This record gives sequence, C-alpha cells and structure tokens, in this order.
Amino acid sequence: MSESFDRSSAASESGATGSATDEGGRTVAIHQPNYLPWLGYFEKIRSSDVFVFLDDAEYSSDSWINRNKIKTPHGWTWLTVPVRGSSGPIADIEIADDQWRETHRKSLQASYGGATHYEEFGAFFAATYARSWESLCELNVHLVRRLADRLGLDCEFVRASTLEVDATGSERVVRICEELGADRYYSGEGARSYNDHARFEAADVALEYQSFDPPQYEQRFGEFLPSLSVVDPLMNLGAAGTRELLTVSDDA
Repeated sequence: MSESFDRSSAASESGATGSATDEGGRTVAIHQPNYLPWLGYFEKIRSSDVFVFLDDAEYSSDSWINRNKIKTPHGWTWLTVPVRGSSGPIADIEIADDQWRETHRKSLQASYGGATHYEEFGAFFAATYARSWESLCELNVHLVRRLADRLGLDCEFVRASTLEVDATGSERVVRICEELGADRYYSGEGARSYNDHARFEAADVALEYQSFDPPQYEQRFGEFLPSLSVVDPLMNLGAAGTRELLTVSDDA
C-alpha cells in the first residue's frame, strides 16, 4: 500500500481525532521507518498532522530500523529482522529470509501470551508474520501504520522518496515542510545540535523539540524496563491504555 499526500485531505485513513491540527497550523515530523518502534515514535505521530517516513535515508546496520526490544521472563531481548547487505537507502533494503517470521511470532507468544491484552493484538501480529516480506521498509511501514490506526492516531503518512526535494540536512527538512504546507516541525531532541535554526526561522517554520518521558506502567516479569518496543505497552495495557501513555506530555 502506498502513501501519498493530498493537500485537500483533512484527515488520515483512520478518521480518528487528536492530532496537532486541533491546535491550528500544520505540523510535520520526519523519521526513518523503524521496526516495532518505542512509544516516543508514536508520540511523534500523535503530535503531527503529517508524518514522513524517511525511507530514502541511508540504512544503518543493526539499528532500530531492523530490530527492537521486548521483555521476556529473563529480561529484555532483541527481535531482529535479518537483511541482505548493510548499506543503501532504507527503501532498497531486502529481508534476507523467512525464518525470522516464525521466531518473532513465537517470541511474542512466549513473552506476552499471558498478558492482559494479548488477544487484542495476537491475531494481528500472527497475520503479519504469516506473510512473506521482501522489503524491510514495507514491513516497517505496514506495522507502524496499522498500529497507529489501532491507537486512533489521526495523521497522514508520506514517504520521503515520493517528494521532489533535492537537498540535505536542515535544508531538506525545511523544504519538506514547505512542500507539505507545514508551519511547524516536530523534531527529535537529538537533532538540536545540528538543526539550522536560522534556516527554519527564515522559512517561517516553527521548530519544536520532542520532550517525552513516558511513565512507568505495569509490566510482566518483575522490575520495570523502559524504552521497549510499543509491543510491550500494547500487550500489557491495550490500545486505550497505551494511548493514555502518549498523552503524558499534555499534563506537563
């Protein structure tokens, strides 16, 4: 399924409410398409009107793009999607084989089969892993979009590779914002040191940095572990409870 930007569209496919448009203006966030990302990734989506998958960025081997953490009875462990090669645009990265799919399905069942909301999401993940995936990007985009929909996040999705923006660094980010009609860019805190603030100001694009520290919630298997895949809160709290965690910054 492809993603496109329609300037006449006022809502995403989900038809839900709660995006940054409620506050006026148009907000863009940009991020690589990660595998089963953490809560902060979905907080970015919740806070944006348009979320851009940076699918033409350079792939980074053994990063959040092809792996993430879940909690087991023995602590956290990686769920890793094996890929061919270690360089090139993320959109071009191919998945190496099919064996990982059953491993991931069994891992989720073993770790979360007894979780309160496993039945709410177990069938979705089983169906996802029943499919044969050739493209890492297609897999990641599918998971992010479907989970965002389950969380009721009202946001349009765009792939950077579909935009005609020939630039790099801050210049590219600003021009993507301009292309999408945005007046606000919701940036990760890590980009503060290299964002060209003057360039954003010149383009009349407000620059806001994410400040998101989700509270602890009830997990299985003892001591709380932070920064796990969104799978963990979804299985333990369900869609409604996970969405509440995304609103913690509203009360700050």
